[in-house]
Amino acid sequence: MFRFIHCADLHLGSPFAAWRKVRPEAARELALAPFAAFDRLAELAVREGALFMVLAGDVFDTSTPSLYAELRFRTTLEKLDREGIRVFWAAGNHDWGAVPPSPPANTTRFSSEKAECFAVTDADGRILASVAGISHAAADERNDLAPLVDAALSGASGFRIGVLHANVGGEAGYEPYAPATLAELVSGHADYWALGHIHGRKILHERPFAVYSGSPQGRSVNEPGARGAVLVEVDDAGRAAVKPLDVQLFRFETLTLAELKGAADFPALEAAVRAALPAIAEPLYLRLVLSGPCPLNARLRGADSAQLEELFAGAIRAKLPKAELESVIVNTTAVPSASRREGLAAEVAAVRGAVSPAKELAALSLSPAEFSGFSAEELAAVAREAEELLLDYLSGDLEAEK
Repeated sequence: MFRFIHCADLHLGSPFAAWRKVRPEAARELALAPFAAFDRLAELAVREGALFMVLAGDVFDTSTPSLYAELRFRTTLEKLDREGIRVFWAAGNHDWGAVPPSPPANTTRFSSEKAECFAVTDADGRILASVAGISHAAADERNDLAPLVDAALSGASGFRIGVLHANVGGEAGYEPYAPATLAELVSGHADYWALGHIHGRKILHERPFAVYSGSPQGRSVNEPGARGAVLVEVDDAGRAAVKPLDVQLFRFETLTLAELKGAADFPALEAAVRAALPAIAEPLYLRLVLSGPCPLNARLRGADSAQLEELFAGAIRAKLPKAELESVIVNTTAVPSASRREGLAAEVAAVRGAVSPAKELAALSLSPAEFSGFSAEELAAVAREAEELLLDYLSGDLEAEK
């Protein structure tokens, strides 16, 4: 029996640029978190008696990592080397050109020119596992690399592991780098495919296994929940069992409240938020989303965002001492109190559907380039805000708040 750790998408050196603009201190803490997550993985590798570790791409956030990132990575590799734990690294689309000088003797970085296969033996020289992989040759790798890795495993001894940074099955939201199909993976020679590129932990198939280990540290509220890697235990019969390892230093979550009709004043709204908070003891960055009909709609929408965050931060920290409020998103609507507003809402929606943003911009002599800094999500939020403000004015709700 032996164990190994499968890890991917560390993104060491990730700058957290969006945070630097508004919260530089938090940005620094977050930038150090991926390194701490990797250190935790190394400690777990020692504690669990792992024979080796597999890094399935995007160890660094860039192909030209900083000196700090390189040295922190090397320091952790040296710790593993002193414990006799080997490391196999297949570079991905972010770290494709990153080749740290003189890596420790325990570390093997797969070539980008051809797939390579290495044997892992026990103290008696018996081959326990064969690990094959290939690195990306460019930041925009569009070739299917799976057949190359599979061919390298053909005829290999022991438990066969293929290491691949790839988009298997065309996962939405991720670039189709090194595209592969699940069918070609499960029909090949590998007993376990150690996959990287998709940041969510996911088991695509069992026996043979095809596993995304996920990222060890989330980078935004778009990567919520526990993060880490997987520990794989292989018994003497060659059967594998996969166990999740959570190592994130910070956790991201989004709390959405949609039932706010009873929140007639701020204390009631504050109480609703406290009651809905998740029971999380670890450091947390929380995005609060208020949506649906709410008696405080106009006042919430008219509030300064920084002041609104300050108001909620105290209530959140009272229940979750290690929580930081990432932002407050107000998507509330007025409570429909009469058919007049409902009718107005239908008319406003109809007008909105008939309006052509491109034509309106042209009429104002504004080019779309002036809005290039906004994401589609942000533009949609602006549209919703405009619709609600118009309804407030037409129905008189806004005047009632003045």
